[in-house]
Amino acid sequence: MAETAVKDQSNGIPVPEEGTPEFEKMNKMTKVAIPIILAIYTLGVLQQQAFGMIYANIGKQLGQPGLAPLITSIPGIVLGIVCVIYGSLGDFVSLKKMVTYGTIVFVIGSALGCLGQLSIWIVIAARVLQSIGWQVTGSIFLVLVSKYVEKRKRVLWYGVFVAVFRVAAALGVFLAGYMTLVDWRWLFGVGILAVFGIPALAKNLPDQHAEGAHIDGVGFILIGLFAGAVTMFFTDMNWAWGIACIVTLVAFVVYINKAKNPFITPKMLANPAFAVTMTVIFIGYFFSYTLNAGVNNIGMDVYGIDSSKVSNLLVWSIILAAIMGFAAGPIIQKIGRKASVILALACMGGGLIAIAFLIPAGQIWALAVAPCIYYFGTSFFYQPIVDTATLTVEAEESGRALGFNDLIQAITGSIGVALFGQMMTNKSMGGGSIAGTAPGAASSYANVFIIGGVIILVAMLLFIFSMKMIYSHSRADSKK
Repeated sequence: MAETAVKDQSNGIPVPEEGTPEFEKMNKMTKVAIPIILAIYTLGVLQQQAFGMIYANIGKQLGQPGLAPLITSIPGIVLGIVCVIYGSLGDFVSLKKMVTYGTIVFVIGSALGCLGQLSIWIVIAARVLQSIGWQVTGSIFLVLVSKYVEKRKRVLWYGVFVAVFRVAAALGVFLAGYMTLVDWRWLFGVGILAVFGIPALAKNLPDQHAEGAHIDGVGFILIGLFAGAVTMFFTDMNWAWGIACIVTLVAFVVYINKAKNPFITPKMLANPAFAVTMTVIFIGYFFSYTLNAGVNNIGMDVYGIDSSKVSNLLVWSIILAAIMGFAAGPIIQKIGRKASVILALACMGGGLIAIAFLIPAGQIWALAVAPCIYYFGTSFFYQPIVDTATLTVEAEESGRALGFNDLIQAITGSIGVALFGQMMTNKSMGGGSIAGTAPGAASSYANVFIIGGVIILVAMLLFIFSMKMIYSHSRADSKK
């Protein structure tokens, strides 16, 4: 009878069948662990969003404004890579050890960040450690819910997860502005609080492990090196980084064609529906890490207000995104994937352009109202485009498609913030703008946002012209 108590998972840790004593035991432990995991996850998202907004302030204070975008871009690349790794390890490795070690790394990064006044590279290293550490909680939350929570309640917990992310993002933006008035190192100090959750997590998480985990370390290292080289190229514009981009890309392509089990196969990349969908995601998220920092710069350099006032204005658009996170699901089901993606990209691109054209109208319109358009769009983009991506590959490859999606999102946002961060720092396009802004900082920022908006609208046009091909090659209902 013992054999019927678990699902047959020869490729991972056995999962108890719902209704068995083993499941009830794991379910009870999970309900204790989940709130603590979400609390640590909240701290991580708060740090990510806060430093993504005020990296320019930190760079100026440390005398390295040109390197400031790396505070967001390099941790972003690392985050994309570990998202894929943790999702795979969750099926094989002790969840107790993963979360314990991850939280310890997060706390170490937080403590290191308190010494950030010594060097901008210490700040970057601290943010990398924080990203490596806190993402464990996000990945393990999904594993716990999918395995040890009753099926009828899982969708509720997924909704809570999205809401927690949005609320934490809003809290991060809100606190970031005020921390610049005191000392931004206090933000790192907040992360140290995660240490108090370790004992309870160690007591209430499963400590099982299984043989057979395969992590494509070489593949991740190569794609990470390529993404890092591209990011540094757009940050430093040095020919040496350009050569590094070419070398690492060639090495990666050669590797996935020769390796036995690469995390992304040449067959998947050659699949036109998957490739185009990934391209839409890459272009669509190109400005994702830049928006908050750009709005903060406009507030400081154009309107002469400090980051605390900017955060008070910007936070409402993120709260809107949190609310729409709950409402978007039924709307997406009603209008279908195609219409949702088009609506999302139109609002995201249009929102960036609206920020540029509303700069002359004043800080309320440019920093509070216009960003709502962008964030409204984001509520309709993730679910349908990711769903589309997974349906363009075989069901057995959907996990890798999800992982590659996470990686693409992190890489494109990191490259975008490196490129646009330099443009904003140098104010190289301040001669004037079709947005009607005055020459100088206002025109420079307006042009950056217009370029960002046009790029996203290009993604929308690419999707419109390609969606017939995408859905004809997918397992999705082409009418949706």
